[in-house]
Amino acid sequence: MEKNDIKDTNDFENLTPEEKEQLIQKKKKLFMKRVIIAAVVLLVVIPAISLALKIRKEVIQDRVRFKSSTSTEAPVVIVREEEKISDLDYSNTNLQISLRYPNTALLTDSYDTALGEGKVEIKYSKDDDPNFVQGWTVTITVFSTKIRDLNQFANTRLTAMKEMCPENATYSQVTEGKMGSYDSINYSIDYCNGYYRNYYISFGGKFFEVSRYYKGDVGYRQQYETETVAISNSIQFLPQSFEVTEFLKGVRDDESGISFEYPNYMVNTCSIPLPTDEKYRTILSMCEEENPEYGVVISVLNLDRDRTFESLMETEKSKMYDDYFAAKGFPPEGKEETIDLNGISAIKLSNYHWKDTYYIYAPKNTERGAAALIVGVKETAPLENTISSIIDSIKFE
Repeated sequence: MEKNDIKDTNDFENLTPEEKEQLIQKKKKLFMKRVIIAAVVLLVVIPAISLALKIRKEVIQDRVRFKSSTSTEAPVVIVREEEKISDLDYSNTNLQISLRYPNTALLTDSYDTALGEGKVEIKYSKDDDPNFVQGWTVTITVFSTKIRDLNQFANTRLTAMKEMCPENATYSQVTEGKMGSYDSINYSIDYCNGYYRNYYISFGGKFFEVSRYYKGDVGYRQQYETETVAISNSIQFLPQSFEVTEFLKGVRDDESGISFEYPNYMVNTCSIPLPTDEKYRTILSMCEEENPEYGVVISVLNLDRDRTFESLMETEKSKMYDDYFAAKGFPPEGKEETIDLNGISAIKLSNYHWKDTYYIYAPKNTERGAAALIVGVKETAPLENTISSIIDSIKFE
C-alpha cells in the first residue's frame, strides 16, 4: 500500500465520492492480482510436491528391495537334492508301533520281546557325515514305570536333560498337548547343541517317549524340523491283538490315501467275494494260505459325478438282495448298522450276500473325486481277532 493510502475509517469518510470510488477500484485490482499469483503458485507447487513424494517413495522401495535381497540374516529353506526320496514303512508288534520314514535315513531298533520294551532310532546325517554336524534323529523309547506316572517321568527326564545341556540352553515347561492325533505331555529345549521336541504318551499299558532332535544351519534346520514332524505324525500305536511273534506289513494306497496293516504270514491270493458286479478297484486281499476263502478284501469304488454314497448303498443292497434270492431261493434277512471306522461313520451290511460275507462301506474323497471304501470280510473263528485288528488299523489320510 502506498503512503497516501487511507490509514483508518475516519480518513475514508473525509474523501469525496470520486476519491472513494478510485480507492475501492485500486483495492479490487490489488486483491485480484494477489489471487492470480496465489493460484499460479498452487498450480506449480502441488504437482512438484506430488512428484517429489512419488520419487521419494520409489527410492525407499528400491532401498528395501536392495536390503532384502542382500540380507544374510533372512532364513532360506534349503531343500536337499536327492534323486528320489520315498518313504519306508516300519512296524513292530513287540513295541506296538508303526511309522513311515524317508529312505535317506537309517533305522535301528532293539527290544525285549518278553517285556515289550525297547527303542527305535531313525537318523539322518547330512552327506553321511559320521560326525553328525547337521541332521536329525527321531527316537521312540517304549518303557513302563513301577511307581512314577507319565507326568513325573517327563519332569524327571527334563531335569536330566538340563544337566547335559550348555548354560545358554532354554527350556519350556512340561505341558499337555498333542503329537499327531494323540494326547501327550511334552516340552521343548533350544540351543542344547541342537533342538529337542519331546513327547510322552500312555497307550496300551505302556509309556512312549518320542524325541525329535535336529541341528544345522538355518535353512537346513527348517527342513530337518519338517522331516521329523512328518515322522512323528505318522506314528501309530498298535493294539496288542496281533500275535507278538508276527511282524506286520504296511500298505498304503496313494490314490485314495487309505493305509492299513496285516500280519506278514498272510498271503494275497484269496477268494473272498466282492459285493456285486460294480467296477471295484481292489487294493489287497488277505487270508491264510491254507484257507483262501476266509479273510479280508479291501477295495475302492470311484463314484460318478451324479452318484452319491447314499444311492450307491441302495443299489448295492438291491443287487445283493436279488443275487441272494436267485442263489438260495428265498430273500435274505439283511441287517444294516452304522459303525465307527476309526473316526469315519461307516455302514455295515450283514446277511445280505449269498456267500455269507459281510461288508463295510465308508465314504472317501480321493484324487479322482468322491469314492467309497469297501471292506469285505468272510470270517472264521480262528481269524476273528486278526480280522478285527486289520480293520482297526485302517487309516484315512
